[in-house]
Amino acid sequence: MLRVKKSRVIVPATILYAIFVFYLSVTSNVGNLKHLIDDTLGAATIEILTAAHLSIILKFLVGSIHFVERQSLDPAHVGIYFGLGVLLYFLFLSLRNKTLEKYSAAFAVLTGTTYGILNEFFQTFLPYRTASVEDAFSNLLGLVLAQICVIIFVLALSAVQNKTMEEETN
Repeated sequence: MLRVKKSRVIVPATILYAIFVFYLSVTSNVGNLKHLIDDTLGAATIEILTAAHLSIILKFLVGSIHFVERQSLDPAHVGIYFGLGVLLYFLFLSLRNKTLEKYSAAFAVLTGTTYGILNEFFQTFLPYRTASVEDAFSNLLGLVLAQICVIIFVLALSAVQNKTMEEETN
């Protein structure tokens, strides 16, 4: 199992990211942020993937975004909570509690979902925001996708480490 030894970085990073998510959920103008993500980061990602001849990943990402939009879900919520899910996973690994370490993916989904529902509930009190079940489901989807990706990454990293150790012993 992957172990995170130092929590000096992951704890503040997770807290700051959660504050950022809360800010996005209570602000009235997220259009500039969506413009930044779509035009600046999106264009940079497309350029990097194209230059690296990884157009298959680009096709997967674009197809995923279109699928999410067809389901009346918000790709921005999925992406934002994906990031939160990754941070929460590593946060729970770093807390030195055997139960939290063992079930870090489940705790990340549970904690992130609770946080997302509370943000949606808080939006019901804001005159310029509306809460929706679709947004809460988009948050959950982002969290679950993050756990799937992190678990695949951890398994791949373990396989590489095991193979390296086998080669060193031979």
